[in-house]
Amino acid sequence: MKKVSVVIPAYNVHDTLARCLGSLVNQTFEDIEVVVVNDASKDDTIDICRRCEAAFPGKVVVVDSKENLGCGGARSLGLDYATGEFIGMADADDYVAPTMYEKLYAKAMETGADIVDSGFYAEATDTALLKVSDDLAGDLDDVKRSKLIVSGGYLVTKIFKREIFEEPKIRMQRNMAALEDLEIFTYSFLRAKSIATVKEIFYNYCDTAGSNTKMMDMDKYYDAVYRAMQGTYDKCHERPEYSGCQAAIEFMMANVYSYGINRCLYDQIARLGADKKNVKRYFDGLSGKEQGLVKELVALRNEVIKIPFDENEYIRNKIAELDLMIIKECDRLF
Repeated sequence: MKKVSVVIPAYNVHDTLARCLGSLVNQTFEDIEVVVVNDASKDDTIDICRRCEAAFPGKVVVVDSKENLGCGGARSLGLDYATGEFIGMADADDYVAPTMYEKLYAKAMETGADIVDSGFYAEATDTALLKVSDDLAGDLDDVKRSKLIVSGGYLVTKIFKREIFEEPKIRMQRNMAALEDLEIFTYSFLRAKSIATVKEIFYNYCDTAGSNTKMMDMDKYYDAVYRAMQGTYDKCHERPEYSGCQAAIEFMMANVYSYGINRCLYDQIARLGADKKNVKRYFDGLSGKEQGLVKELVALRNEVIKIPFDENEYIRNKIAELDLMIIKECDRLF
């Protein structure tokens, strides 16, 4: 068993995969395993994977999926092959600092934490972020868990104790075009007993053109929104920690719900302008298809979001006023 396994889904990443893998195999931390999943790529991604595996035997594990699983599905397949005491995740477009996993693992050993987080750098905006402040580190209770869930963050900046994903076995959904990490991100904070942080920027996010997060196809985006809400509820609501964090989790689902409604209203908002005075008009003239999608989202919202919007402090304080007016109008109409 390795001390850390890092799982990377790889689909048609000829231009970036070598840099990503190079940053991982050249870590200062020796006891590391790099599990790269070729997600039925159509370019030479598998060849790059195999060359790296040959150059670093025992350190690189290549999983060649003949079926395209999407980012979440490929990452889940990689988890099945990972042997590490701790699990890290990375995207094939990005790269990491050479000391990342040595320092994260050392902090885990020092503190006994189930999750260790670090900093994130976004090249496109020249922005660095650290999500876990000192007041949130340590043993987790309802307040800390709620704040961590609401503040957001990234799977790729962390290492997770293996048991979080294995006892019981938890995996991401296949073939989601976006938001595939929401459910596992939220679940991990419920499942973990403690968290620590290394206040250094290790992870470099490169925002590659054409990435899934830029996808605006309504059908695919709607599918991702619906499944993210349903998956978060399904994975989390039976956990004993759920009731103490319910407002925070429902805020996350309401935020995604807002994304879905706004996508269905995209043409109307673009035509009329983003203004509170136009909220009622946004719903006029929706096509039958869009009305059907909105009705399905409202039905799901009623199933998974129980606290009224006005009684949830996170929703009141963190969802923009216009977006909150839109989802309230949507609920009223449908």
